[in-house]
Amino acid sequence: MGVSVSVAAIFWLFIFNPSTGFLSLISTFLHLPQIPWLTDPTAAMWAVIITTVWMNLGFTFLILLGAMTSVPTTLYEAANIEGASSRFQFFHITIPSISPTLFFVSIITLIESFKSFGLIDLMTKGGPTNATNMLVYRIYKDAFYSGNFAQASAESIILTVIIALFTLLQFKVLEKRVNY
Repeated sequence: MGVSVSVAAIFWLFIFNPSTGFLSLISTFLHLPQIPWLTDPTAAMWAVIITTVWMNLGFTFLILLGAMTSVPTTLYEAANIEGASSRFQFFHITIPSISPTLFFVSIITLIESFKSFGLIDLMTKGGPTNATNMLVYRIYKDAFYSGNFAQASAESIILTVIIALFTLLQFKVLEKRVNY
């Protein structure tokens, strides 16, 4: 969210480059086997996942940091007086206090994960062997490569329903754990 998709994709393409990439240089230096990040189906999916997490990490960090700094210090002071451990304070003060923010971040992160079209298009084009061909990218290929707009429209509706169902499920499950 904080970085353009194209900039992030190019940055990570340099890192995942098999001959001059940072990960390749590190594995050569450590005498580890080379991982074909963008040509192996499993590794390519991990490359997309790593890039997506990296792109969303800054936004998530800022939102959670803001929530954690808004927790009243008097709660921690009272817990310290009572002799509560740091672990107890984290699970019984911090987490309940920031639960609305955690709820918000979980929904936004879920929605962002479905918007992976740009990364997949720029990094792998859905390959290798369709390993990174997510529903969003399939909709694009069906519409603009195959010209099958009806199927792409149906897949778009299915994607909308999936996102709505996941969001409703999150509301039902997490709403019980959110303290307002």
